[in-house]
Amino acid sequence: MKHRVFATTSLSLLLGAGLFLSGDAHAGGLVVCDNCVNPRQIAASSGTGTTLVVDLAQVKLHGFEVEYDRELKRYRAITTAVPSPVSSAFQRVMGLAHLDASARAAGAGGNGAVVPIHPDDPGLANGIAFPEEFKDYRAYDIIESATARARLGSSIGAAFSGATTNSTAWNSISTTLSSVGLSFVSRLFGVDSVTYRITWRDGSQTELIIEPDSVHEARYLKGKSRDAQGNPLPDAAAIGPDAGDIFAGDHYFPDRRSMREWMQAAKLYGMRIDESGIETLRLRCTWNGETLACTNG
Repeated sequence: MKHRVFATTSLSLLLGAGLFLSGDAHAGGLVVCDNCVNPRQIAASSGTGTTLVVDLAQVKLHGFEVEYDRELKRYRAITTAVPSPVSSAFQRVMGLAHLDASARAAGAGGNGAVVPIHPDDPGLANGIAFPEEFKDYRAYDIIESATARARLGSSIGAAFSGATTNSTAWNSISTTLSSVGLSFVSRLFGVDSVTYRITWRDGSQTELIIEPDSVHEARYLKGKSRDAQGNPLPDAAAIGPDAGDIFAGDHYFPDRRSMREWMQAAKLYGMRIDESGIETLRLRCTWNGETLACTNG
């Protein structure tokens, strides 16, 4: 069964049209052909350029360069190697179908996989290479900078989807392939997202989520960041409907520097901080249904 999937087409529209179960579709270099008998023939009928034929049912990839032979007046598909980042990303996505319960958690809209990662993970211990430029960051650096959040999300997304080759064409194909694969796994096996839980070198944590329609960029999860002591770090969740559930209560700190850094972040996100008479290393935060207020106690 062949599907041509256009990279410029919204994935949600493809899903709505049921293109992963029946019909034909092409995605700018990506052709889905389940239980494919002749991948070369399928590639040759898809147009010129780099083409990847993916067999979701058998979890196989076939790479081709398609060209038009003017003498023979027909298209020819010449076998080419699929870059390692592309094939690794595909295997990683399809492997989500076989996760055990301990690796699953509630995602944005259902069940997702949770993958713990650390800047010093050896090689591809958890499936991706940690972005080099972020290895010395902390959770505070991410919550305090929209630019850092965006760059980190793009870097994790590229690593997840295998869009880290030296070819623009292959990067585009790999991104589309990861979208198609994750949608396939979601539809048939219920794994609808991947959450990367980063534990930074200082022990603080940041979480980002990847979903089928945005595999190119991991989205920062508000309200999930923690400092090294496990205190929830103030971010945009502080002005959301779940602010009370996340931040109300007592927060303990190992020293005044850590407590003041938390307070500075809290002010950045509109939390009311009473700094008078600070004598202990505990902050007590309350929620009145509209705003958060924290005092030393």
